[in-house]
Amino acid sequence: MAFRGRCFSRCGGEMGCYPRPIFDPGQHLMRVFQAAVFLLTSFWFGQPALAQQARVALVIGNSAYEKVPELPNPTRDAADIGRALERLDFKVTQIKDANAQDMRKAVVEFGRSAEGADLAVVFYAGHGMEVAGENWLIPVSAELRSDTDIEGEAISLRSVSLQVSKARKLGLVILDACRNNPFAAKMKRSISTRAVARGLAPTEPTDNVLIAYAARDGTTASDGDGRNSPFTASLLRHIETPGLEISFLFRRVRDDVMAATQREQQPFVYGSLSKEEIYLKAPAASAQAPAASTPMPATATPAEDEQFWLAIQTSNVAGLYEDFLARYPRSNHVAEARQRIKDLKAIEAAAISAPTISATSDTSGRQETKAADRNLFTPEDSQKVAAVAAAQRLVLPAFTFASSLDVPLKFASGLVGVWSSKRGWSNGKGRYAMLIITDVSDTGLAKGFYLWGPPVKGSWTKDQAGYRAFAEYVTDNKFSISGTPVTVRLEKNVLALSSFNDEKPSETANMELRPIWQLVSAPNDAAPTAKHERGSQPHAVRKESNAGSSAPASTGGATMEERYRACRKLVKGFAQRDACARNDTL
Repeated sequence: MAFRGRCFSRCGGEMGCYPRPIFDPGQHLMRVFQAAVFLLTSFWFGQPALAQQARVALVIGNSAYEKVPELPNPTRDAADIGRALERLDFKVTQIKDANAQDMRKAVVEFGRSAEGADLAVVFYAGHGMEVAGENWLIPVSAELRSDTDIEGEAISLRSVSLQVSKARKLGLVILDACRNNPFAAKMKRSISTRAVARGLAPTEPTDNVLIAYAARDGTTASDGDGRNSPFTASLLRHIETPGLEISFLFRRVRDDVMAATQREQQPFVYGSLSKEEIYLKAPAASAQAPAASTPMPATATPAEDEQFWLAIQTSNVAGLYEDFLARYPRSNHVAEARQRIKDLKAIEAAAISAPTISATSDTSGRQETKAADRNLFTPEDSQKVAAVAAAQRLVLPAFTFASSLDVPLKFASGLVGVWSSKRGWSNGKGRYAMLIITDVSDTGLAKGFYLWGPPVKGSWTKDQAGYRAFAEYVTDNKFSISGTPVTVRLEKNVLALSSFNDEKPSETANMELRPIWQLVSAPNDAAPTAKHERGSQPHAVRKESNAGSSAPASTGGATMEERYRACRKLVKGFAQRDACARNDTL
């Protein structure tokens, strides 16, 4: 019984100095209010990374078996499922071609992350087998000369089931592990009646756990002829369908696989759930009319309620939400407002100080500062971002940076940050733009927001200022934002953006973004590329820089804002300017 392991715009230049936003007291009241909202975000961290991920997943693909022929699909199946789960906002841990020690360690660590999570999913593709009524997942290092070796060389399905059961709503184990099993034929039986059966044995998970086999108990699964097995191919086809309840998801997979295999392979799900509906991707939001039995107060019409909420919904100032509750106690947004107040007060209580700067001395006795390997997003960084967004009239979304000091840096961590420019697209002919990259996963999935400002005379399209969330894979420090014709490439700590005109593809536009804040400190700020930018440095500053280094001098600013204004007159480049303002030295 050989089984493969499955039963179971838009349109910008270098970012330089930004003028302080000027607010005309004679402007319309609403414009003043919106500007005030931007400035009130000076202590904005974005929503903090939760102490516990709401969705976690462990994805294992075993192809390169050492003692039996290699399986073609499992590592590809696992990689594709892992990416799909990331797009569904799962925190994914992915391992491939794992030995017994690696698999045990991964399962145990995953169990810890599953505690308190809403959903916990394990996907396994590779060899699996039943011995004496118990199911086992086979690592690539297994030899299994005897049935008594199984406990030492394999991982029991029961142990995996126990780990996912720690989730609050659903623990899900998906096994594409029912292929014909080459271990069974050569395995020596310690007792003649001890069965090593074809396929996997039926299982009876408890509580909130579902276990899905690629082929029902006692049967084997097809590996297929394409990139993925028939089971995984169908799962990928349906797993990201909005509003598809988990039970109906596997019903669709069952029908697809039976049709693809001429009814020779029937996926099967074991376990039962409560009446609560569970979605991997929630249904599309639909507006609900307020209940007739809940009249709005006479002094607050629905229009006022919604207008106020739209103005503050991206703010991180708790006082605005408290004012909203006082004005509109019967609003449909009351629960959201209370939760935002709770979250923001938790942020304030847990606010972290700025990253430590270590001082060293050279042979001349001069003190030099050494930036930490990575930065924390501080209230002062938030204030700079909000000021730049206000000056460029950008709509700033609520965001949070997933990376922290106790998370290992990934290969593309240098992309994580807030990137902007002091000019618009095509050297100022187009609108302003900003890029916020909040996280880059182990598999290279970059998440964040692309922002564009109001249209100007040279803009290709005339849509209003807005932003688009994106989740794109980084290849060679480059990715493209789907739905927006913008390609992003990191070059010498500059994000080079390029775009083309939808109506006239031969027309292209470019801009360069530099970090306002960056997770990983760059050793040196990238040199500007445009000739007019190289020549735009004030003569006094060039002369001072050519005169050689001197002892550090204080900028004399009492606040971060004052120091930053002083530094921008004397220092060129964001990294140096930021260090100058933080350390109060030149």
